[in-house]
Amino acid sequence: MFTDLPPLNALRAFEAAARLQSMTLASKELHVTHGAISKQIRVLEDYLAFALFVRLHKKVLLTDEAKRYLPHVQAALQTLSSATSDIRRQPTQPQSLAINVLPSLTINWLIPRMEQFKSRHPHLYVDLSIGDFAVDFSQGRYDIAIRSSTVAPKGANYIKLMDEDLCLVCAPSLASKLQSIEDINRVTLLKHTTRPELWGYWAEKVGLELTQEQTFGVEHFYMLSQAAVSGMGAALIPRFFIEEQLAHGSLVIPFNAPFTSPYSYYLLTPKSPSLPLKAQAFIDWLLEIFAPYRH
Repeated sequence: MFTDLPPLNALRAFEAAARLQSMTLASKELHVTHGAISKQIRVLEDYLAFALFVRLHKKVLLTDEAKRYLPHVQAALQTLSSATSDIRRQPTQPQSLAINVLPSLTINWLIPRMEQFKSRHPHLYVDLSIGDFAVDFSQGRYDIAIRSSTVAPKGANYIKLMDEDLCLVCAPSLASKLQSIEDINRVTLLKHTTRPELWGYWAEKVGLELTQEQTFGVEHFYMLSQAAVSGMGAALIPRFFIEEQLAHGSLVIPFNAPFTSPYSYYLLTPKSPSLPLKAQAFIDWLLEIFAPYRH
């Protein structure tokens, strides 16, 4: 399968010598002789069929080809090192996985599913917290975060989990007042206060002029769903947040008017060429359970 791999020892010698710009310093770091480093470099140069270094009196300089090659070698060696370190620890040492997730997504959707992840990975201790602030991974507080945004996040690696598909819902007691789209102006509009524009986007999509001025605002989708269940008004909520309420009948969809909002959900990780196995395990599981909602 891997038909064009150079010798690993030669790659280690090249990486150390290139990073330190010295064969002597590379030999000290790798605990081998200067001659051994030189030999491994020649082996790699013969394998690649181009020179890696311009040799000066007390240091070496990279050739243009070597400058292009070095970051790929470093990324590959870092991946091997991280994976090996994780797999050696995994059978015997519990590991902590710090995850920060949007409040509504945590309370109403993620926590009920976490037992499945724990049963698959009993050695991982999950430290789950909530937040919707900008995540600074350089502080080392979190391994993974989940955020929603109208644009792709910056300053982190990310995977788009899904778009935000909203449905209009209300309590069964209110459904009789909502026989058509125009009837939405007869009931209180429950608003997500950090996304007050959603009703306007929805109305534009369905071709309706909103004239209802009576509104009630809350900060999170979880609170929004509770307000809707209590019969306070109609709400626009992501369907995956309220699957259980729809199944039990505490919320209903009075008429079909689906809407994909400008927001999407993203899984964020630190900017790095490789991830610890503990983080990759959670990401693989999360993509699995998000699969039905991705399109």
